[in-house]
Amino acid sequence: MSYNDALNRGACRVVVTQVLLTLLAAGGFAVAGGPDDLLAAVYGGMVTVITTGWLAWRLRAAGSPAEAGFGSIYLSWMLRYVAVALMLGAGLGYLKLMPLPLLGTFAVTQLGFLISLRAPKT
Repeated sequence: MSYNDALNRGACRVVVTQVLLTLLAAGGFAVAGGPDDLLAAVYGGMVTVITTGWLAWRLRAAGSPAEAGFGSIYLSWMLRYVAVALMLGAGLGYLKLMPLPLLGTFAVTQLGFLISLRAPKT
């Protein structure tokens, strides 16, 4: 299996895990707090899903780690953090979404990385 094939499979597994975690958390916040909390939770989860997909795309475009070099990979991670800060800032500041569901779901969906690493490889 090539590097890009492995990256595609891993990225798909992480994104699917994060989407499922987003749906679970958003459902919980919707039951507990109503539609405003649902919207904030979905937004927080989607920030994670979008930036994960973007990171996978950038890493795939860079090639294997041996070809890309540390600088390219580091830049991809840094741009991801900037994008996360901007999107969370827009959700909290501009859109005035509820902070607890937004940040709570964002934090839970970040665990998608760890959960997908522990999942059996198929």
